[in-house]
Amino acid sequence: MRIPVYRTARILIAALSFILFLSATWFWKGYEGFYAGQIGSDLLKIAAGRFTVGVLVASAVIVVLTLLFGRFYCSVVCPLGILQDFLMIFKRRFGKQKSYRILRYSVFGFVIAALLGGFILPLALLMPSSNFLMIENNIFRKIWQMVSNLFELDIPNQAINPAVSGFIAAWAVFVLLLVLARWRGRIYCNTLCPVGALLGLLSRTARYKVTLTDACVSCGACERACKSGCIDAKNKTVNNENCVMCLNCLDKCKFNALKYMYPGGKQELSVARRNFLIAGGSVAGGLAAGVVVSKLGGKAASGEVPPVMPPGAGSLEEFQRKCVSCGLCIGACKGHVLTHSSLQYGIGGILQPYLNFKRGACEFNCTNCMDVCPCGALEKIPLPEKKRLRLGLVHYNRSVCIPFVDGTDCGACSEHCPVGALEMVPYKETKIPHVHENLCIGCGACQNICPVTPTPAVVVHGVSKQFLVEKPKQTATVKLKAEEDFPF
Repeated sequence: MRIPVYRTARILIAALSFILFLSATWFWKGYEGFYAGQIGSDLLKIAAGRFTVGVLVASAVIVVLTLLFGRFYCSVVCPLGILQDFLMIFKRRFGKQKSYRILRYSVFGFVIAALLGGFILPLALLMPSSNFLMIENNIFRKIWQMVSNLFELDIPNQAINPAVSGFIAAWAVFVLLLVLARWRGRIYCNTLCPVGALLGLLSRTARYKVTLTDACVSCGACERACKSGCIDAKNKTVNNENCVMCLNCLDKCKFNALKYMYPGGKQELSVARRNFLIAGGSVAGGLAAGVVVSKLGGKAASGEVPPVMPPGAGSLEEFQRKCVSCGLCIGACKGHVLTHSSLQYGIGGILQPYLNFKRGACEFNCTNCMDVCPCGALEKIPLPEKKRLRLGLVHYNRSVCIPFVDGTDCGACSEHCPVGALEMVPYKETKIPHVHENLCIGCGACQNICPVTPTPAVVVHGVSKQFLVEKPKQTATVKLKAEEDFPF
C-alpha cells in the first residue's frame, strides 16, 4: 500500500498550526503574538507604522519562503485555508479549473485601491485571518458554549455574546466557504482572497515548483486530487500561480511523473490588453469607491450617539483606515464591552469594533485590546496613560435621573466611576450627579450600571480623537440615607 508521505506531513503541520492559532486567539491568553504569522495583517501593521521586529521577521520569512517554495503558507499557516480543507473532507474528486487570473487580480486591485482611497471594508470582508476570527468568535465559541452548558463543563473563555452584525457576517462567510469548498475546492483562495492573490504573484517566480515530467501518461489521477484545480493532465502543465502546495498530487501519481523541483528557465509573462484594461478599471473603481465612501460613508446615522472607539484607536479617521474588523480585540475584551458595529461608524465602518455599554464597561486596569491588535489599528498605550485616555465624554440627562425625578437616593454612577468624574451634589433632600468633564475618560461604567431604562440618565458619547485628561482624584465615599437598601 502506497503511503501518502507528502499529504500526511502537510496535514500534521497544518493541524499543529491550526491548533496553535486557535489556542492563541481563544484559550491561551497572552500568546496572541502567534497571529504575527498572518502575512496580511503583518503587512497592514507595517504600513501603519506600528510594528515590532517580530512582525518584520515573520513577514520577511513568509515572503522569502514563498519566493523559494511557492504558496505553502496557504496550506499550513493560513487558518482560513486549513478550515476550507476541513470543509472539503471526504471530497475525493476535483478537476481542472480556469486560472481566474482576471477575476483574482481585478478583485485584488479593487481592494487595494479602495484601501488607498480610505475604504477598508472590502479588505476586511476578504482578509482570511479576519474572516477566520469572525467565524471563531461568533460560531465556534457559541457552539462550544452550548456544548459546555449541555454537559455542565466549567470552561472559561467561551462565547462572547456576538452582535447581530458580526453573527450574520460570520455565518455568511462560513456558508460561502462551505459551498465553494465543496464545489471547487480552494477556489476562494484563487479568486477572492487578497492574500492568495499576493502570494500567487510571488509564487510565479518560485524556485521550486510542482512539475510534470516526461514520464506522465496523462492518466488524470493528479488532476482529480488537486483541490486548487491547477493541473492540466492532458496538456501536462501545472499552474503554480494557483497551486497552494498541498502536494496531494505527488502521492497520487503511480508513475512518479510529478516532481517538486527547480524546473529551470523562466515562465513567459504575458498580459493581454483586455485583461489589463479590466484590471485597470477595477483599480480605478476601487480608488473611486474608497474616496467616495471615506468622504460620505464614514458618518454615523443622524441622531445616533457618536460611537466610542476602543482604547488606542487615536482618531476616528485613522481607526477606520486601519482596522480590518478581525474581532481579535472583541474576543480579548475583559469587560465584554467591545462588539462589532453595524452602522454606528457609517457604511465605511461596518463590523469595526466599538464599545457597547449595554453589554459592559471598559475595564480600568485592562489593555488587552491594544495588546492583541494585529494590524496596528490600536496603538499600545501603557496602562497608567490608558487610565487617563479619553474614549468619550458622559452626558447627564437629569430629566430621567431617579433622584431628580423621584427624589430617591441612587448614586450608582458615581460609585462605579473609577476616576471621580461623577460627584454627587446636594439637590433638595437627596443628591444628583455632577459631571467633571476634565476627568471623564468615557469608560462607560456609569452608563452600564445606570438603572434607568430604556435610555440611561448618563450616556457616553464618543470623541473623534482620543487624548489624555487630568489625573483622577480620590473622592470621598458617598453617604446615602437609603444606603442600606441600595440594590447595586
